[in-house]
Amino acid sequence: MPHTQTQTIDWWQWTGEWVEPPNHRRGGESGVQFVRDADGMGYYIKRQRNFLFKSLRFPFGRPTFLREARNLKRLNALDVATPELVHFDMRRAGGAWEAVLVTRELAGYVSLEQGLNDNRWSVHTRARIYRLLAEHLLRMHRAAFKHGHLYPKEVFARCDGADAVPQIALMDLELGRRCVTPTQAANSDLRRLFHGLRKRGLSEDEVAIFRSVYHAAKLHPQALKL
Repeated sequence: MPHTQTQTIDWWQWTGEWVEPPNHRRGGESGVQFVRDADGMGYYIKRQRNFLFKSLRFPFGRPTFLREARNLKRLNALDVATPELVHFDMRRAGGAWEAVLVTRELAGYVSLEQGLNDNRWSVHTRARIYRLLAEHLLRMHRAAFKHGHLYPKEVFARCDGADAVPQIALMDLELGRRCVTPTQAANSDLRRLFHGLRKRGLSEDEVAIFRSVYHAAKLHPQALKL
């Protein structure tokens, strides 16, 4: 079992338990495995084979994890919280593209979806998590960048007590991309996010938290209006 000197690990060869059955579509396969090293550090290893996106730059396709790795780096530069990108690589093998993307485990975090379903947080703690989330989303949206699939299951949070400082992280950034304007980016993401949160009791006072953060930055997306 490898130790935490990640530069010496052969991520192509190190395998673990599938987090869920691999996804078979786009004519290929994509899935996530979890591993833990001898020092107790956990990693999520995303693996793809022939699971591609196409673009003007790559008309014959490249692994979708290439986009996710680039987006993780882009958001890191914007100081938007995401899992730590440990390793990314892609190669041609057996006539198909393969890719591996590794992120460090977010120990103690749960998705908003799970946390809200389990009533894990008090109203006060929820408000603090939402304010932090709004601040991080604003950084992303002001750069006219959208997550592209921002549902409660794609936002992870951690708060270890009523007085603890909450933490958040945005997950699954394969669909992230630039928009024409910050408002367009914000509208797209917030509509999806609020649709999922309202099913789990999002109140008008909690929407007002997001509104105050965005309006202070002079950004007024339609998704925040009454």
